[in-house]
Amino acid sequence: MPSYLSQRYEPLLASIAGRTWLVLLLRQPDLPSPLQLSKQLQQFLARLQPQPVGVCLVAEQLPPYLRTRLIELGQPFVVPGRQLFWPALGSAETVQRPQRTTPQAVESLGPVAQQLLLALLLGRLLAPITIAVTAERLGCSAASVSQAVKALEGSELVQSQTQGRERVFSLLDTPAVIWERARPLLQNPVRQRLRVQQALLPSQALAWCAGETALAQHSSLAAPAEPVFALASRQWRALGVVTVPVPVPDVGTCVLELWRYPPEGTAAQGAVDPLSLYLSLQGSQDERVQLALDELLEILPW
Repeated sequence: MPSYLSQRYEPLLASIAGRTWLVLLLRQPDLPSPLQLSKQLQQFLARLQPQPVGVCLVAEQLPPYLRTRLIELGQPFVVPGRQLFWPALGSAETVQRPQRTTPQAVESLGPVAQQLLLALLLGRLLAPITIAVTAERLGCSAASVSQAVKALEGSELVQSQTQGRERVFSLLDTPAVIWERARPLLQNPVRQRLRVQQALLPSQALAWCAGETALAQHSSLAAPAEPVFALASRQWRALGVVTVPVPVPDVGTCVLELWRYPPEGTAAQGAVDPLSLYLSLQGSQDERVQLALDELLEILPW
């Protein structure tokens, strides 16, 4: 056989119910197109005398598309523990969950991962907690929470384990330690700030105080003349509100912050959570704001 075929397959003979079959074990993960693969298997079969009744491919794993095409071509194959297609013997498939990939560290946390971590730090989510419950509490998909947990695990912020059919997770250390470790990875939750006439906004946009308005509730900072509210940017688009941005403060104006994640996932008592609030204002050049942020950190539960 050509060397590339000898390197790719290991040929074996199998006797099944008195009939001899050629079985080719796949040695290399890379595979040709389905038609080329079928031709290569037939090349092995044609060189044997007496000729076996057929040839079957055995591989540790095969992509779903390739398995479908081999079935269409009538080419027997076996993926041990996963699927058998061997018309002379039968056909069977076992539904298995894909293996969980190893968590990798990230340079910055995405919106879901950041809000999930803040919820754990603030006790909004009581660990150990499942991915399904977290998705319901934060209003996002289980898949996005699963990816967020992996990012947090890879960055050594949370730990997870399987309990029965569920995966549960919790902080890897005390909240104070995790907060300091996570700070370089955390982003400002505010994507954009708009100044608009407050009377033109629907009630959904005014649900959560933010910015200096919320900071004044936690510190000695005086409340600003223009109230500040927070809303997820995707919710703002969904509302379809048409407003004319106001360039300067005016009678009846307010500031609307459009956030990377829905503030209600961690908000309480009509205001955004204190950690997201801190992240949204930590870049302020106002000395009064910085002093108020120091006061804010002092009231955190840890």
